[in-house]
Amino acid sequence: MGDIMRRETAGLLFAIFLLAAANSSVAAQSNPSNPTFGSRADKPDGSVALTIGRRLPTDWDTKFGVDAKLAPEPPSAMADTALVNPSVTRSTGAVWGSMTGPGVAPLLFDKTAVDARIDPSQEKGELAATLSRTLPLNGTVSVTLQDKYSVTQSLQSNGAPPQPPGSAVWQADRSVRLNLAPTRTTLSAGVVTSNADNQWHNKLSAEQRLLGPLNVTTSITDPGTAASSKSIAAGFKHTW
Repeated sequence: MGDIMRRETAGLLFAIFLLAAANSSVAAQSNPSNPTFGSRADKPDGSVALTIGRRLPTDWDTKFGVDAKLAPEPPSAMADTALVNPSVTRSTGAVWGSMTGPGVAPLLFDKTAVDARIDPSQEKGELAATLSRTLPLNGTVSVTLQDKYSVTQSLQSNGAPPQPPGSAVWQADRSVRLNLAPTRTTLSAGVVTSNADNQWHNKLSAEQRLLGPLNVTTSITDPGTAASSKSIAAGFKHTW
């Protein structure tokens, strides 16, 4: 079952990527607006978070960029080094790209998104394809049908032994999401599987936008069973 799922997922990701590339031919006229974008956030610990990106003049909404975290200035000899957070003493960065366009399966999904990210600081790279369709229920509530397929590969560190064959993590996630615009809340129910155990697991989650791009997500996998697990995560989500 694992080999079949990996082959099907790899084939689907490759087919979607090829279709996205084919449909992202250069448009006849370039966007007259500035195609570059970016942001800067100065952190209390002295580090700086930067995002720099550029839109490409393609039929699909295509972007690529870099997320970087710049370490603070090193403390002076007279400074109290005990106050320096060791987790921010070095700069890190990740390269990413995304393509968004119409659905590759119009009868079921009307939107396709392909995302790729290489993050040396986390020693991993990821390629994901998301197929979705959003149906409005009224002016403030909508439901989204979503299928996501992804593969994550650990990156080889300098001096580390080569990654063994089959070390990539393949995952399929199918869900129904209820979007409540007035409260900026998304409730989700679905199933997820990966080549870690080749089993389908039920998953419930709730995502709440608190302030600006700050989101908090809580989830529970296999509720009501002995193998049930819970998680809570906070992060920033922003669409350029």
